[in-house]
Amino acid sequence: MERVDRPLPAPKQARSELSTSRLLDAAADLIAEGGYERMTLSAIAKRAGYTHGLVTSRFGSKEGLLWALVERMVVDWSHTLLLPTVSGQTAAAAIHTSIDALRDSWRRAPSRMRALYILMFEALMPIPLLHQRMAELHRDLRRSVQDAVERGISDGSLSGRIDSARVARLIVGALRGAVYQAMLDPDEVSLDDALVDVQTMVDAILPEPSHTPDR
Repeated sequence: MERVDRPLPAPKQARSELSTSRLLDAAADLIAEGGYERMTLSAIAKRAGYTHGLVTSRFGSKEGLLWALVERMVVDWSHTLLLPTVSGQTAAAAIHTSIDALRDSWRRAPSRMRALYILMFEALMPIPLLHQRMAELHRDLRRSVQDAVERGISDGSLSGRIDSARVARLIVGALRGAVYQAMLDPDEVSLDDALVDVQTMVDAILPEPSHTPDR
């Protein structure tokens, strides 16, 4: 007889979703406090108030939990919050919206965002899964910026002289550098000021065609 998967009863499903959220929150807090190495399954269970067995059964391994954490931080955010917002916007406006969303994420969930950026820096260490996931994340981000710029060139809202790949590298690099400075030396560099600087750069490198006539 063929097995039929049935959805969890609503109260049980709600408890499962709550425990998953708490475990991922605990993992993000531990990373924000001490980096990836401090994020052990035992420490996560203790911080979240659950058993080690639940963490293992839910995620399988530390690497599995890391994957779920990054997915929640980045993929869910971009698909549920960002993409509906930027739909139909010009290239420059969409990039500005993305930067505003990044700023808002830091205000709403600073520990989670700090954890994400710590993972980005630790991806340079010999941690293959982390390196792979963060490299993919940045490829996707550069690609999304490049696609937005190319759409702007196609619809005439941006100059055809713009190099979309170069613009993507500049913007992603500027964003990472801006946040890094604000994390490293917040007394000297505020996150708001650093992100405004990036937005000013966006306006400078993505002028309207009338501002950069082809010759």
